Amino acid sequence: MNLLSLLCLAGALHLALAGVHNVQLWHCDEAAASQGWSDDLCLVHNQKCLHFHENGRMFLRSGTSSHQLTHKADTKQISDPKKKRCLQARSADGALSLTVEECSDKAEQQWVRDGNRVQPISSPGLCLDATQSPCENAPFNTYTYCNSSLDIVTRVTDLMERLQTAEKISQLGTGAKSIDRMQIPAYQWWSEGLHGVARSPGVNFGSPTPNATSFPQVINLGATFNMSLVLAMGSVISTEARAFANVGHAGLTYFAPNINIYRDPRWGRGQETPGEDPYLSAKYAQNYVNGMQFGFDPRYFKVIATCKHYAAYDLENWNHVDRFHFDANVTDQDFVESYFPAFQACSPLVGSIMCSYNAVNGVPSCANNFLMNEMARGQFGFRGYFVSDCGAIGRITSAHKYTNTPEDTVAAGLHGGCDLDCGGYYPSNAQTALDKKTIVEGDLDLAVGRLFGLRFVLGQFDPVAEQPYEHIGLDQISTMEHQALALEAARESLVLLKNTGGVLPMEAKSSLKVAVIGPNSAATSTMQGNYHGNAPYLISPQQGLQQAGVQVTQVQGCDIKCTDTSKFSQATAAAAAADAVVLVVGLDQSQESEGHDRTDISLPGNQSQLIDAVSAAAKGPVVLVVMTGGQVDLTAAKASAKISAIIWAGYPGQSGGQAISDVIFGVYNPGGRLPYTLYPADYVNQISMFDMNFRSKPGRTYKFYTGEASYSFGDGLSYTTFSHEWAVDMLSTSSMSTSQLKDGVSYRVTVKNTGKVLGDDAVLAFISSTVPGAPMKQLFGFERVKLAPGGSKTIFFDSPAETFASVDAKVEQSVDCSMLCVGGGRGALRLVAV
Repeated sequence: MNLLSLLCLAGALHLALAGVHNVQLWHCDEAAASQGWSDDLCLVHNQKCLHFHENGRMFLRSGTSSHQLTHKADTKQISDPKKKRCLQARSADGALSLTVEECSDKAEQQWVRDGNRVQPISSPGLCLDATQSPCENAPFNTYTYCNSSLDIVTRVTDLMERLQTAEKISQLGTGAKSIDRMQIPAYQWWSEGLHGVARSPGVNFGSPTPNATSFPQVINLGATFNMSLVLAMGSVISTEARAFANVGHAGLTYFAPNINIYRDPRWGRGQETPGEDPYLSAKYAQNYVNGMQFGFDPRYFKVIATCKHYAAYDLENWNHVDRFHFDANVTDQDFVESYFPAFQACSPLVGSIMCSYNAVNGVPSCANNFLMNEMARGQFGFRGYFVSDCGAIGRITSAHKYTNTPEDTVAAGLHGGCDLDCGGYYPSNAQTALDKKTIVEGDLDLAVGRLFGLRFVLGQFDPVAEQPYEHIGLDQISTMEHQALALEAARESLVLLKNTGGVLPMEAKSSLKVAVIGPNSAATSTMQGNYHGNAPYLISPQQGLQQAGVQVTQVQGCDIKCTDTSKFSQATAAAAAADAVVLVVGLDQSQESEGHDRTDISLPGNQSQLIDAVSAAAKGPVVLVVMTGGQVDLTAAKASAKISAIIWAGYPGQSGGQAISDVIFGVYNPGGRLPYTLYPADYVNQISMFDMNFRSKPGRTYKFYTGEASYSFGDGLSYTTFSHEWAVDMLSTSSMSTSQLKDGVSYRVTVKNTGKVLGDDAVLAFISSTVPGAPMKQLFGFERVKLAPGGSKTIFFDSPAETFASVDAKVEQSVDCSMLCVGGGRGALRLVAV
């Protein structure tokens, strides 16, 4: 949240301040009040001053705290106490000017209140916000914590010494209260930005911020295998977040990314993650966090990201056990191999980590000293604050029965390492915990000090003039560049799984009759997945095909649940009359979502029967588009001779329909790869969702699954072909332990486009080992390259020895000589580029 008052403009208007001089801000007092207006600089009304700042912003403050502008009834002129001079907003020739003039009854001088803002009736694009900087006024501007030249530790230490106990407690919840005595305003810590600024308590999509760029769902971003794109997306989200914050419409602390491993295909929130591979998730975490937090000003965080949900969280509500009560039993081997890597990669960078609802090995995550203090802070290098998932602190006692009293619950959370309660349990019960001596004042200082430390890093206590991020304006929301990036992300995320006879791409002729059929054929908001905001537009598959200039007929056939087959006849009739069919099936948030796991990984209801009926009736090629966050069994579609092509679309965001059309008609050559395994439907009958062990039969993810998948992690086709030539630089060849091997191995692969069209190749580097108990195959590097026909590029995978170490059940690592050789020997290393 921007703690300074704002002047905000809508649309293309720009500001011209008429007759206003650059001035320093000052504190309202009796002397100023007696002066009324002062050379068009300050309007005093009921002990409040309206100041004009050199950067065009306006600030309102009183002697003790920030307030909204004071005025009577519904509308009022903003005037001096004697009503001789009024603030006027006037629009002329596209420019909006503010002047101080004699009061009149003109409508253009009438202002109306809207929450904490006031707006002039004549120019509703202008608003005044009544917040302020806590360090602008005396005597606070003389205090050590307000000295922006000092280090954060010194400033936080000084602030904590000045805060009273009740004031510290008031900061322990995400809805932190204002500290009026020190002019520190209230702050909402909970904003969402999973794949774009999203609806949440801290975000307001009202005017002048009605929308934000809506990127594809995170599972799609995983499918791109393009981390520079993820970095760019994070930068766009944080830019738009700052623009929202600079008009008081968002906070600066975001509860994203979700980097849990997509362990089980039934999980309702797997769509929010990059996929099932720990290495991919780790790289995603690093790039998203870097894009969100670090911009062009190295002194401040742009916003704060939150890596969630720590740890071993991947169950919503299955077999009568929900996430609030679930106790995940995790082996050390699985921690090291699967559950920790993404958080280990995130920890040294990120400002915040969210602890999860579930317990881990008998201890609630938000009271888990091992997870938060020993591992994250002690081993992974985390230096930020822990925030609970919302309501998780109270559930330490109410759901997990880990504690019996409120005071013990507060102590368990704080001592376990959780600093901020997303909820009100800490603020409501911390004083009792102090009184009953389950915590001490130092516990509050540690937690609240961490929180204020990050607020200092965000610049919330520093002068606006020193902070470029404070000048990011509304014109930086949903720009043409941002929209182009969202389209590129959607295109790159699409995965071509089947293309019999090269039926794709089709030629987009005006005479071509295309029937677009299926429950997601006209989908709009479904393409956003969950945790989304208001998109500036949503291009459905139907609209995308229409924009290509072909003749389109759309028939839904059935809804997502597909229990009513009465309209199948309309679908088959449309298919029979068309030259080609695009059949868009899949899921939506009614089938997979937060709080809702699936019990079946087949397509819902009679969707499979719809596919059979439509493909049987079609006279031309049938392109099956699968719009889904989670895995669905595509075994039958893969085998069907009547299904010419299959495109996995995920939830492709605001430009999803255009991206799908671009791939079908060859405007874009697909290069995405599946970020997870597509299991057969019977998989859910073979393993319990409660079983957290990746090696339990028939195995979890591509690394351990021993069955036959319909499609595998990393699968994906192109309209062109590529060749790969490997070379290896052996930096060390002796047999030694991981701790002794320091240099590692460098791999080079030359990729060449051997086809006839421009295309992307996501080069995935796997290790395949026969060492007993080791993963069958494991990703250790990837890079996406774009090559013209005949073009080539050499890419490098430099990997430390730890990359090739196998971890046994006792969590002991070793690197065998045979694992550092190409071919030959027991447990030989086999390099595969796909």
